[in-house]
Amino acid sequence: MTATPMRGRRREALLPYLLLSPGLLLLVGMLYPFCLGFYYSLTSYYLQYPHLFRFIWLGNYIKLVQEPLFAYSLQFTLLYTLAAVVVQVGFGLAVALLLNSRIVGRGVLRAMMLMPLMMPPVITALMWKVMMASTKAGILNYLFSFFGLGPVNWLGSVHAAIVSVFIIDTWGNLPFVALILLGGLQSLPYEPYEAALVDGASGWSVFRYITLPLLKPFIILATTFRVMDSLRIFDVIYAATVGGPADATMNLHMRAFFFAFQWYQMGMGMAYAMVLLALVFLASVLLMGYWKRAAEQTTV
Repeated sequence: MTATPMRGRRREALLPYLLLSPGLLLLVGMLYPFCLGFYYSLTSYYLQYPHLFRFIWLGNYIKLVQEPLFAYSLQFTLLYTLAAVVVQVGFGLAVALLLNSRIVGRGVLRAMMLMPLMMPPVITALMWKVMMASTKAGILNYLFSFFGLGPVNWLGSVHAAIVSVFIIDTWGNLPFVALILLGGLQSLPYEPYEAALVDGASGWSVFRYITLPLLKPFIILATTFRVMDSLRIFDVIYAATVGGPADATMNLHMRAFFFAFQWYQMGMGMAYAMVLLALVFLASVLLMGYWKRAAEQTTV
């Protein structure tokens, strides 16, 4: 009589592990390429000269720090991430508030907002690249001509290329941020708003003291996704500018790609990739810890 309940309890105890087993197996499978990449970062591995393969410990990391473009690539990666998070999360919140309000055509606007999410980032970048052409085929310069503005060399000048990549990335990822925050707005409890309405609180006071604190976990979650994606952005930059002009849009991910698959210096490329991975891991750990504290404060 006691054996059957014991077996039932054991099965119930094993059930969570069985349900998590596919994800755990996938995680274990991902450890192999990480370990292999870290191992290659400690070697002088050239794809076209495999016979020169040797173990050099931290030699690639020392060369990496001494390389002139490393400082710029790191600075560009961090500043681009900061700008992307501030602008995309800020505008995403504004769009979410708009779509959560009672406006005419709200359903149509929500459907239209999903369009950028349906397009692969490379296709998005190529579409914008055609629109940003410096010739008469570029629709943006054509529209600017109606306002008496001269043609802009969107992808050919240093500063304009950075702005262009930022515009393309924002257009493609802003709906994702807005959807997360819109879901958060729709899940907020209604009781605090009723109490604020009874007390005669203004719209700004309601937003500042009720909406923002309750929405904080969702804002941090959206920020976490955008930080990790912006740190390792590659497809949009590669399709739009290939890191140019004059290495203006060369981030750490692009630098790792060029070393590993353009110049066949796999060891140096993996060293760049490990630095990028360390940045993504550190940012994700900090933000997820912050998100956990915010979620606990909201539920209390």
